[in-house]
Parts: sequence; structure tokens; C-alpha cells
Amino acid sequence: MEISIKQSNQLKSIAILMMLCLHLFNTDYKGVFQPLLFFENQPLSYYISLFCDACVPIFAFVTGYGLYFKYQKNQHNYFRDNIVRLKKLYINYWIIILIFVLGLGMLVLKSRGYPWSWEKLFLNLTAIKTTYNGAWWFLTIYVLFVLTSEFWFWLLEKLNPYLYLLALGIIYLFAFYFRVKKPDLFSVPVLNDIQMQMSKFFMTLFQFMLGALALKLKWNTKISKIFTKIKYKNTVSVLGIVVLIVIYPLTPNFIIALITGLAFIFFFCHLQLPEIIQKSIDFFTPHATNMWLVHMFFLPHIFSKADL
Repeated sequence: MEISIKQSNQLKSIAILMMLCLHLFNTDYKGVFQPLLFFENQPLSYYISLFCDACVPIFAFVTGYGLYFKYQKNQHNYFRDNIVRLKKLYINYWIIILIFVLGLGMLVLKSRGYPWSWEKLFLNLTAIKTTYNGAWWFLTIYVLFVLTSEFWFWLLEKLNPYLYLLALGIIYLFAFYFRVKKPDLFSVPVLNDIQMQMSKFFMTLFQFMLGALALKLKWNTKISKIFTKIKYKNTVSVLGIVVLIVIYPLTPNFIIALITGLAFIFFFCHLQLPEIIQKSIDFFTPHATNMWLVHMFFLPHIFSKADL
């Protein structure tokens, strides 16, 4: 059995909630809140927030999975449908800019770089450079995915999927190097901006295409066959997620976040959640995009001492 639409939406909601946890608790808590549980002089919430760094790999995976499903279902109208999808996203995005930047931003949040210049406004409206809100960096990447995904899926149909995966993995490592080790390779700022965007894109592309590959190669179905032989599936899945939370803080980085994010997806897909928990997760589904786009307007001001 492959990942259902319901599970995909739940995973997107969880990824957004993980992002909120990361931005809330992966910071200096002193003067902001008082944790109750500590481990080695750090609150437990801090270690959980470290694991939540897997939010981007999870969201990118599910996005790739969902778009490839739509590509397989209707290749003829795929690009047109994507344009409609982007149109709806941009309208939602522009409304948020209108409210939080051109409205509240100019009146209340001038310390964040408002009021705006026309150049800054244009770059943000188009999502070419999202300087109004740090969490919007993924919006640019998402738009590029939607616009170019038909090409990447076409390659997936033409090439050996395992060799394709290997090539994307190598590109991921190069992008990782230039994003983390050589972020300012050029002396010209605009070239450094292009380099950083390309590094983010090709790092996230690997995560995105893992979702498409998972659907093409039916990874979840194969894992389900293993789980049918396990008596206590829920216990194993919960323990697996707990182990991921414990392991990740030992070596936190983008590569480990990718592995833990992928493992979390398949553990989650084999959980039999109580109805009340499923409904709680489903509640966030229609609000997930807005939670992502607006939360960083609030956090730095509500938690003013946090390094967000």
C-alpha cells in the first residue's frame, strides 16, 4: 500500500509543526520560557527541536511524491495544473505581504527593515529574494520545483532510477559543500546570492526526488510487507521515532536530517493513530501554508530574546 493523500497531508502538517518547534525551541530559552525537563544542562525541548530540523526533508519528500502522482495521472495537463497551483499560492502569499508588510509592517515592525524600497518589494512579491521573512526561503525553492518538476520527472521515466538517485545524491553533496563550506565563493554579492539559491535548490531537489522515487519504486508497499510480519507494529513505529529523536542530536546536520526525515515518514505511515490524534493533525492541514508563511512575523517579537 502506497502513501495515501490523507497521510501526505498529515505529513505536510507535521512538517510545518516541526518547523514551528524548531524555530521556537532551538534557541536560548533564558528569559523567554522555563523548561521543566533537562538533559545534560539542556531542556528536553531543545533536543526535540533538533530532530525537527527534518521538517524540510519531510515536506520536500511529500511534495515530490504528490507532484509525481499528479504527473503520472495526467501528464498532458500537468504543467497547466501547476500554473494554477502557483497562482493560488501567490495570491495567498501576496495577501500575507499586504497584511504583514505593507500594513502592520510599515506601522509596527519598522525595525525589521520596513518600510520597503520598490526593489525589495518586487523581489519579495516575485519570491526571487525573500528578505521580508526568513522562513520564506523555501517558497522560492518550491516555486522552482513546481516549474521544473516535469523535466525532473521526465528524466526519472527515461533513466535507470537507481543511477538517477546516485547522480542526485552526488549533486546533493556538492550543493551541501557550497552551501555550508563555501557560502561566499564570489566577491560580487549577487553571485553569492545565486550560488546560495542554487545550493539550496539542488540540496532540496534530492529530497524532492526521493519522494518521486519512493512512489515509482513503491517503497512504502515494500516496507508494508515487512511490517505485516511484525506483531506490534505501533510499538515498533513509536520506538523507531523515539530512537530517531535520540540519535539525531548526536550528529545534527543536513545529511543526517535527510536520513532521519525519510525514516520518520515510513514509521509514521505504519502507525495506527487514534481517531482523536488524526483529527488533531487534520485540523492543521488547511492552515499549514499560512502557518509557515506568517509564523516568523510573530516569533521574533513575542520571544524577543530568542535568536530566530
